[in-house]
Amino acid sequence: MLSGALLRARAFSVTVAFAGAAPLVLSATACAPSQDPPGRATDDHRSGAAQATAPVAGGAALAVPGLPSPEFMAPSPGSAAPDAVSPASLASPAAASPSSKESTLPGRGAKIASIAMRTWIYVAPDERSTKLGYLRAGAVVDRAELPAGTDGCAGGWYRIAPRGYVCVGKGASLALEHQVVAAAVRGPRRGAPVPYYYVMSGSPPPHLYFRLPTVEDQRRVEGSTLAVHLARAAVAPSSLPLDPVPEFLLAGRDLPKPYGAEEKLHYSVHTGRTKESSAFGLITTFEWTNRRFGLTTELDLIPLDRTRPARLSAMRGVIIKDLDAEGAEVPASASDTASPSAAASSASPTSSAAPPPAAAPPADTASFSIAELPADELPPPPPGTDPRPDPALKGAPAFVRVHGTTRQRPSASGRALVDAGLAPHRSGWVLTGRTRGGAKGLLETTEGSWLAADHLIIAELRKDPQGFARDGKKWIDISIRRQMLVAYEGTRPVFAALISSGRSGMADPEETDATVRGSFYIHAKHVSTTMDGDDEASEAAFDLRDVPYTQYFHGGYALHGAYWHDEFGKARSHGCINLAPADAAWLFEWTEPAVPPEWHGAMNIEGGGTLVYVHG
Repeated sequence: MLSGALLRARAFSVTVAFAGAAPLVLSATACAPSQDPPGRATDDHRSGAAQATAPVAGGAALAVPGLPSPEFMAPSPGSAAPDAVSPASLASPAAASPSSKESTLPGRGAKIASIAMRTWIYVAPDERSTKLGYLRAGAVVDRAELPAGTDGCAGGWYRIAPRGYVCVGKGASLALEHQVVAAAVRGPRRGAPVPYYYVMSGSPPPHLYFRLPTVEDQRRVEGSTLAVHLARAAVAPSSLPLDPVPEFLLAGRDLPKPYGAEEKLHYSVHTGRTKESSAFGLITTFEWTNRRFGLTTELDLIPLDRTRPARLSAMRGVIIKDLDAEGAEVPASASDTASPSAAASSASPTSSAAPPPAAAPPADTASFSIAELPADELPPPPPGTDPRPDPALKGAPAFVRVHGTTRQRPSASGRALVDAGLAPHRSGWVLTGRTRGGAKGLLETTEGSWLAADHLIIAELRKDPQGFARDGKKWIDISIRRQMLVAYEGTRPVFAALISSGRSGMADPEETDATVRGSFYIHAKHVSTTMDGDDEASEAAFDLRDVPYTQYFHGGYALHGAYWHDEFGKARSHGCINLAPADAAWLFEWTEPAVPPEWHGAMNIEGGGTLVYVHG
């Protein structure tokens, strides 16, 4: 929650346009967190006996830069669960057996499941101790065989991997066949540009079903015009995968609600309609009664013909590698590749395992060819246009801000530059520091192209005011005027991306929709979180589910991915720092505090997270 004047509801309007449809206006409190919806935190095990880890989407392991080492609204912990262990087994672990110490550590095959919207993880087996993070409903993680005690937790405190303690009760269960675990069939795709598949509600919005509805159920609930609607409805988007109907639903069971989730009034087979301006993260989609349905992260069924797919931005930031004295990229050595810094320099903010080049050359670069005049017919370069170094530009990231920007490359003779096609709008590049005509002339990129300086937004390489650069630490520089983010390791930039900050620019953030400025530390990270609110000035409301890769750095201000717009490079948010989904995914895995793979969130209340420096 925001402090002071920022405690008020902070609403904004987001317009999402779809081809052939009227724009969808989302009136949103973009920086106001809501309770997180449930959903498995990883494609995990269904039982303690049969273990099968599902691969990341696409079947390939994801290489994410700077992934920290794994060592690194929940119920009251005291509530007992039906599957709580017997009092005898909760005796002092020291008296249990000679190997009792090992039995209180995870890693021996025992598992524990989250069955609450947030299952808190504590630094010690005590609800008064510091919270380290949380699991999301359906997550299954390694635990110790024996509890570490029962102080304030009748079901017992269990050590989990990689650290911390969870209380067995209303928030966690030792029964891996629990209905919440069975219903949450898939977790978020960590490291992918978005952790879920996203859809936006249509008009009228979809009903929320809690079991598989028969054809007759659907006619009764959705009215006599259903047949007309289905005849006119577009085919469900092919970008969404089609899975089998979950066995849990085929068995005729009702979808459960994890502890802490909103329990709505149940009608025959549904709980009413969702809001007009809603967005959903889907964990699976399937066909039922010749109609496509999606299972949301809140464990509701929605007919997808009542929604539209979210159009995700294809933007990618730029990875920045070390440059040699001539401005060429320095190849990473085998020893460097093993370090987090090298990973940040060589991996890409995409969901593929094979990273692309560090800059972001157009797709036609590989097939590029130049038709030239004979060398003796090329005119000599104009006076003053010989390449000259500019140390201030060496290694600086830049983004194309003008449509139709021409790329130029040296001719075979090297005596002149020739046309090499267009540089796509908002494409990212890294400068070598060599110029023709000075800093306002043509600038060379590490890819070999020359671009006009006045067609670029160029980052100003700098040091932070807190001394993180001097100490070699990670930190993030955000320029409101440039609408650009640069991630550093010490004084070395490693990544850059365009952003959308608060729409009020450099105004007072206490009174307007400007982004707060100053030096802050990331203190809470969520793989996804929900943002909602009401705009008192209109009847519209928003309900943005599973906003991806959210990182809070001051009150309600956060860095996060945005799946509802593609205007990065322009100030348009309600105060948060919006990033293209792939860029948000990259940054999430790079920053501190680290979020272990099975967790859905991590906290760092006492400081120590990555520095975020926001300025003009």
